[in-house]
Amino acid sequence: MKTRRIKIGIKSWAENKRELREVFRRLTKGKKLPAEETLYFRDVATFRQCLTPQRLEVLWVTAERHPGSISELAALLGRQPKDVKGDLEYLAGVGLVKFRVAGLHRKTKVPVVPYDRMYLSFELRGRAA
Repeated sequence: MKTRRIKIGIKSWAENKRELREVFRRLTKGKKLPAEETLYFRDVATFRQCLTPQRLEVLWVTAERHPGSISELAALLGRQPKDVKGDLEYLAGVGLVKFRVAGLHRKTKVPVVPYDRMYLSFELRGRAA
């Protein structure tokens, strides 16, 4: 089985623009781009707002225990289903969680983490203080 990975990083708007220009330059020359899934945040504060300790626990437990529903995940976490649902919807919005439907009438939303590994990456040099 192939390991699915995502690289999570922190990049300024200027860095993102530079990288986007490079992507367009490579595409116009007919070159292929590396098939790397990424999620970048503009700063550490935004990163921390997205990946709170509770949301990281949601990711870990979902990936490890494969709950059959949001309610089952909430029970595993010892949290209220509505709070877990909010975290899952946020994580789905940034692409770290997906939902599949299941159950007799296909009404059960089953959370799935589509990655086996997540890597954090950020620049230590060349950033404005």
